[in-house]
Amino acid sequence: MRLIKYEQSGFLLETDNGFKLAVDIGSYTPVHKLDGLQADAMLISHIHGDHFSLDHIKKFAPKKLYLGEECVEALGDEKLSSEIIELKDGDIVMIDDIKVRAFQVDHGTNITKIPRQNFGFLIEVDGQKIYFAGDMFNPSGIDVSNLEVDTALIPVGTFYTFGPQEALDFIKRFKKIGRVISMHYEKKPETKKEFIDLVIQAGFNTESYSI
Repeated sequence: MRLIKYEQSGFLLETDNGFKLAVDIGSYTPVHKLDGLQADAMLISHIHGDHFSLDHIKKFAPKKLYLGEECVEALGDEKLSSEIIELKDGDIVMIDDIKVRAFQVDHGTNITKIPRQNFGFLIEVDGQKIYFAGDMFNPSGIDVSNLEVDTALIPVGTFYTFGPQEALDFIKRFKKIGRVISMHYEKKPETKKEFIDLVIQAGFNTESYSI
């Protein structure tokens, strides 16, 4: 399994058999950066443009598009080549050989309009578990106290999500994390370094990278 980070909360996951799943690659990633790329499927956590972007969906042209009811409604009469699969809180779906569990997380009250669906994801593939916190402002979603994951993808940018200290406090709740990758820091890039410093001091393994 290979995981490539894009801007904000965007990731491209490639399985050992070559299947590609795009997650939350939205408006902070220049569309031209995706030239020559294609995703077999795309997974979107919520309606905000840094996660849900029609231009990016069309660029990837995934065979299947997984997203919540609010995003489906926003597509309206748009004609896409993708099969649309609507996700609900608690759904567990198989995307090729990738198992994905969707769960609602708390975006906080600093946003102008609270999205009806704001998902985190627990992803299992190639013998690994990946926890994607989405735009989490307050600890929420599934119970992580007995959860062991290989990778945790955690927002650290403050105001709309955890800040560095809150993110550190949250990852301490897990039973075990192999590595932590920070995300959602484009508006306040200094929070990335703050978080990495805190995580290293706390004894966690961290990688933060972007193509």
